[in-house]
Amino acid sequence: MSTFSGINQAARALGAAQRGMEVTGQNIANANTPGYSRQRVEQSASVLPQTGQHVQKFVAGDGVTVNGITRVADALATATARQDAAAAEELATAANVWAGVEAALGDTGTSGMSKDLANLTSAWNDLAKAGTDGLEGARSLVVTRSQAVLDTITTMDTSLQAQYEQLGLQAQTLATQANTAAENVAKLNKSIRETLASGGSANELMDQRDQVLDQLASITGARSVHRQDGTVDVLVGNATLVTGEFSSGMVIGNTAGGNPQVREGAEYTVSVGGQSTGPVAGSLKATLDGANDTLKKQWDNLNAFATKFTDAVNTAYNPTNAVGGDFFTSNGATLTAHDLKIADGLTAYPATLKDSSGLAGAAGGSDRKIAQAVVATFDSTKAVWRTNATTIAASTQSADNRAALASQVSLKSSNARDAVAGVNLDEEMTNLVSYQHAYSAAARVLNAIDEALETLIQRTGV
Repeated sequence: MSTFSGINQAARALGAAQRGMEVTGQNIANANTPGYSRQRVEQSASVLPQTGQHVQKFVAGDGVTVNGITRVADALATATARQDAAAAEELATAANVWAGVEAALGDTGTSGMSKDLANLTSAWNDLAKAGTDGLEGARSLVVTRSQAVLDTITTMDTSLQAQYEQLGLQAQTLATQANTAAENVAKLNKSIRETLASGGSANELMDQRDQVLDQLASITGARSVHRQDGTVDVLVGNATLVTGEFSSGMVIGNTAGGNPQVREGAEYTVSVGGQSTGPVAGSLKATLDGANDTLKKQWDNLNAFATKFTDAVNTAYNPTNAVGGDFFTSNGATLTAHDLKIADGLTAYPATLKDSSGLAGAAGGSDRKIAQAVVATFDSTKAVWRTNATTIAASTQSADNRAALASQVSLKSSNARDAVAGVNLDEEMTNLVSYQHAYSAAARVLNAIDEALETLIQRTGV
């Protein structure tokens, strides 16, 4: 091997050390950059080809070769972090839905439906014990407090409906965010493919794409499939949202068409590129589940309670089922939470309220049997409502606990990913010193060869 080969070795060593310092500097500069994955110089000993009969023995190699700059990342840790983040977002959103349900239907005992039912029971009980004096006032109070119960039921129904429609708007917003993210992934796919094809480094572009993929996973639980050309395909449920440089639009629909009503059995739907699908995790899944499942069940429970309450009162108030004789009626075909009202005649003329079967009694010549029968229905009615209120409170607390636990799990997964891909300044400083010494040593080798050549040239021929 000639002396000039030694110069080439030293030059390669200088280049490798310089590239190492540059990459280390890049890592240090981006230590606090969100989503940045540390990079590492990959180098190997250069092979000196020696074949034929004139091969020299005991010759050093051909120096060092820089093979590339690797983006340090753990695919399993990244996938786990995304999965856990999606689960955390889903449970956090579900907890918010339950908080809304509790705000609409919650009961402290001192306010809300329980208080209204207690007041109504007291009013009917006073009527059941009333004599001739104060009878008109007792009847008027029954009508007033009955209307208060209906107003509370109507307010709850309206609150659930408003929350349902708000979740629909939230789903639309999340779908828009997912579509924007999908478009960005497609654009980055194109840039990454072109950069890699030209022999460049696309590490920073891949970092940007990973951040967008994290966002998509948090919204929809999307999973990504890596291709050999550096691009990724993104799937949501059974539908493909991104393929190479192209993205499909996610659309939120409703089975009931425009202005959906939860009481009409409407259901929000998701389609991607015209294909019906659904998110497997993330905030969008929790939003849709909250609207289509949680709120629907709560409205069904409210409707069942309203039906039980009004049917029980009507049965006791109108035992013969006389036409037009019910205490509660409906604006619709059935007695449901959003259609209830007190019979028009009673609202206009509370004095016409029936409280006695007409038989002679000990007080005032009336037995108050109807009022007593109505009072007897409230124990079971209040028990049903207490069960509903307790279930809602327990479900809300459980949702909060699950969200808190999922958040901790997600944080641990994120830390595990950062432990691999994140920048450790102490490690980078060590690498920087190592590359600096390597550069100095390579420069010293080059200087030694230069001195040897100078001596050879100057003294030869003297």
